[in-house]
Amino acid sequence: MKSLADLQRAFCDALRSPDAPAPELLEQLLDDGFAPQRINVYRNNFVVLNGDALAEMYPVVQRLIGEDAFRLLASAYVRRYPPMGRTLLLYGDRFAEFLAGVPELSALPYLPDVARLEYAWSRSYHAEDAAPLTASELNAIEPHAFDRVRLVPHPSLSCLASAYPVLRIWQSNQHEDPQEVVSLDEGPCRMVLIRPYMEVETRAVNEGALRFLEQLQAGKSVAAAYADAATADAAFDLSDFFSRHLLDGTFVALQRLVD
Repeated sequence: MKSLADLQRAFCDALRSPDAPAPELLEQLLDDGFAPQRINVYRNNFVVLNGDALAEMYPVVQRLIGEDAFRLLASAYVRRYPPMGRTLLLYGDRFAEFLAGVPELSALPYLPDVARLEYAWSRSYHAEDAAPLTASELNAIEPHAFDRVRLVPHPSLSCLASAYPVLRIWQSNQHEDPQEVVSLDEGPCRMVLIRPYMEVETRAVNEGALRFLEQLQAGKSVAAAYADAATADAAFDLSDFFSRHLLDGTFVALQRLVD
């Protein structure tokens, strides 16, 4: 007889597969003639409930492709990438990658980036709270020490860039009837999502600002992050960026870097 762990693993594999349960599994279950039917009940609940979680996280993706198509894709995703955590709050972290690999969606090349935006929104919404950086904390650091100081972004910060106008696509599909038609000719966009207070904010940013924040998230000093941002975007103005974002909740702490 298999161990309990082996039995549980085989049962979970059966939930993920659309095929009939393996005879070896059925032999370990109550032999009343209804084991396959009971497994199908569990299987349907497993796929449907996890698919519902995906639909809640990706409402715009569902709106763009239609509910029926989304349900088929969600079922395939659940079977390939079953939830591994104890909650479904952030289930679906590989959905954008999954969509990019579906040949039938090649006519919608922006769809994976819309999914990335929606996942980032959920991640920002559920991120831990953190008190914003204060002026007194900032004043404790000498300006010439920025090569030895790191600005810590808010835990909810996500940085995204797309070759398509996905921010406008997402914004125009916040209601069942899209408010406007968005042309892909509008080109690329860059954005950050952050929840410094009660609501998630979605901000369009330039290339320099995006690169600067990405480098700070990677643990770079202010000076090193600025150097990288200025290389990517010669027009990036650090003083202007700081005047608008230094004390607006984007950052939560200053850290001195140790040599």
